[in-house]
Amino acid sequence: MAHIGSIIAREILDSRGIPTLEGRLVTKEGMVVHAQIPSGESLGKHEGAEMRDKDPHRYEGMGVLQAVDVVNSAIAPKLLNVDTARFPEIDDWLIKADGTKNYNRLGVNSLLLVSQLLFKAQASSTGLSLYEFVNTYYNDTFKQNVAITRIPTPIYNMINGGKHGTKNLDFQEFHIVPASSTPFSQSLEFAVSCYNGLKGLFQNRNADVSVSEEGGFTPNLFTNTEAFEIIKEVLVTKKIKIGVDIFAGVDCAPAYYFDNKQYAIKDLGASLNTTEYIKFLVDMVSKYNMLILEDPLDEDDMKGWKEITQQIGKQTYVVADDFIAGSLDKLHQVIEEQACNAVLVKFNQSATISEMLNFIHVLRTNNMKIVVSHRLGETTDSTIADIAVGIQADFIKFGSPARGERIVKYNRLLEIESRILKKG
Repeated sequence: MAHIGSIIAREILDSRGIPTLEGRLVTKEGMVVHAQIPSGESLGKHEGAEMRDKDPHRYEGMGVLQAVDVVNSAIAPKLLNVDTARFPEIDDWLIKADGTKNYNRLGVNSLLLVSQLLFKAQASSTGLSLYEFVNTYYNDTFKQNVAITRIPTPIYNMINGGKHGTKNLDFQEFHIVPASSTPFSQSLEFAVSCYNGLKGLFQNRNADVSVSEEGGFTPNLFTNTEAFEIIKEVLVTKKIKIGVDIFAGVDCAPAYYFDNKQYAIKDLGASLNTTEYIKFLVDMVSKYNMLILEDPLDEDDMKGWKEITQQIGKQTYVVADDFIAGSLDKLHQVIEEQACNAVLVKFNQSATISEMLNFIHVLRTNNMKIVVSHRLGETTDSTIADIAVGIQADFIKFGSPARGERIVKYNRLLEIESRILKKG
């Protein structure tokens, strides 16, 4: 057993230099756990609202001192001496205390910090590793028998365009995805080799080799096709079999280039209607052995999502991010319409760990592929890696094999993989 002795929140910076929350929970029994909260930038309409100070004289209005005060003054005092095993009840209490649809009153960042601290404290009290506790709790709560046998297949970010990178490219992320049979440690080696190969190629061609906030390169290319071709070129030189060992992936994030019901794609030099745009995407999926197609269409175009899923859903994972953004109501609509076959799961889209695990359970029971993802504004907290392994997600998406806030998650997966192999 463990009982809450203190919870203290403070303001720190995320990987973009933007304020976020860090928390420390100390139990009466002397255990100490920490948590840090990431933050997104490409936010869906259904996503939870963070509490920000909006003081223009401090961090351009992005400070989180009000959220710190919510945790320290409004929430923490009410939880003193409470058994951490009651964290599901506390999660429910947090949601009810906020009482708004998008957590506007207390902030999704405040609620998630407290929820994560309680969850990690209870995990520590059991003596289990965090990923093992996630697995045990998930199975017990949802009457499942999910066994930990593997590390989820990584989706590695190589090049960034759109809002996250160079403005020359429409699409936001260009990925490589190893075959699911590839051991994680080997897939990470593939990714690093490809990443370094891209860097060398850009340098040889005097192209821009700066990197985005997710670690992907932001070269001065001029079309999406050019980005795919240059990744393909590197893979060929590494003698990695495309369509066998490695597949392509992309996060389209069309909010960047969608306007007035038209998709302005540089590859064709014209704005496309939905039917023309879907044809362009379907051809692209076929040409580049694409396994992951994330957020291909506008988040309000249910008909378009349904159409593209019908066309390519048997060979490609049509992944929803902003299309659903953690909303259980929207998820049920999408399932009914069969408008995608995979969904991203992110911190901050749910306000508590309990909500996140329930969302994951709905995905699993409806045969949706589960992609556990990082955020753009990340921290050195690796909790999301343990959650992905614990619930045995199909895929993980943690960014490029570069930048400390991404690498800490990959290193955690390496550690967990070694433990799984020893047990096996």
